[in-house]
Amino acid sequence: MTLCFFLYAWNNREQIRELERPGPGEGDQEQSMQVQLEEGSYSIDLLLTELPLDESEVQGRLADAAEDLEKLILNENKDLHHIQTDLYLPSEIPQTRVTVQWYLDSWELIAPDGTVYSERVKEATTVRMQAVLSLQGEKLSWERAVQVCPLTFPDSGQKLRMLQQQVQEAQEEPDKKLILPETVNGEPVVWYQKMDDRWMLMGLLTIAAVCAMAAGRHREEEQRTRERERSMQLDYPDIVSRLSLYMGAGMSTRKAWERIVDGYERREEKGTKAAYEEMCRTLREMQSGVPETAAYERFGTRCRLPSYLKLGTLLGQNLRKGNRDLSWLLEEESREAFEDRKALAKKLGEECESKLLFPMLLLLVTILIMVMYPAAVSFQI
Repeated sequence: MTLCFFLYAWNNREQIRELERPGPGEGDQEQSMQVQLEEGSYSIDLLLTELPLDESEVQGRLADAAEDLEKLILNENKDLHHIQTDLYLPSEIPQTRVTVQWYLDSWELIAPDGTVYSERVKEATTVRMQAVLSLQGEKLSWERAVQVCPLTFPDSGQKLRMLQQQVQEAQEEPDKKLILPETVNGEPVVWYQKMDDRWMLMGLLTIAAVCAMAAGRHREEEQRTRERERSMQLDYPDIVSRLSLYMGAGMSTRKAWERIVDGYERREEKGTKAAYEEMCRTLREMQSGVPETAAYERFGTRCRLPSYLKLGTLLGQNLRKGNRDLSWLLEEESREAFEDRKALAKKLGEECESKLLFPMLLLLVTILIMVMYPAAVSFQI
């Protein structure tokens, strides 16, 4: 029903022959229209310009603008006879369509942008100023005489310009050396050679680079330490189970230790496992005369992990006091170590999943772009 009503209203649209233009001061307006040609229906945007003012209204607006122009250009100055700070010389009077062109008999004291060089005068100097106001082809001339006066209380920027003016005047003399002014507006001036501050930037960059290198080195060391400890945690169950197996078969602690080290040295990955390397070091210490008890305890201390500290203590106490339940304790330790290894493997898997999350999101976005872009292009066509 709604569709039928819409089609009926569309087919029975009233044709438009004229549009009402905006009045004076309302500004130009845009109007969206639909035009029917033999080839079909098309959309078109029209710009409706505002109605022009009649001659009397134009003259009235020009007169009003000329009357307000003096107050407008003064800016922060007291009046036209005491010009010390910058003037406001607009090219168009705000909130009107009146344009202004400025003419001065001298641009040395007043710049086209309104900047006033009061520091260049020693006494009040008269400057003739003319403004031509235009609106809809009509023009009105405005003329005034302004006096540029010396600065009474100059700010820092004006003092710097005064110094530049004094230096410029001093260079008019053909002297080989330039005598810098000692005062400005009665205030003493001290001159220094400007220092090159690039060395400060280079020093800061050097310090930042050294700090970054130190931080990166520290981070690499921490990363290597974490990888070493993780590798030792993964190897611990295998070491404890081998010790339990060999000692359960009747071997002594040292023979079991030598058997594990010999098997490691025969492998291709020799030199890549930190725990076995520490065992090799411990065996060399015992062969060089270090007591077994001290060697095992030092092994646990070097590994710095609670599990290896516990293993070194068990082996040292077994040699020192004797412990018939050592095989059983090692079996229990082996079971606990395998459970810890399962938990560690689960944790590593979760870390891998979190690291893969961002690449997977990027891949998903890429696939969505590849699928949606052809569809969007086809809709535009």
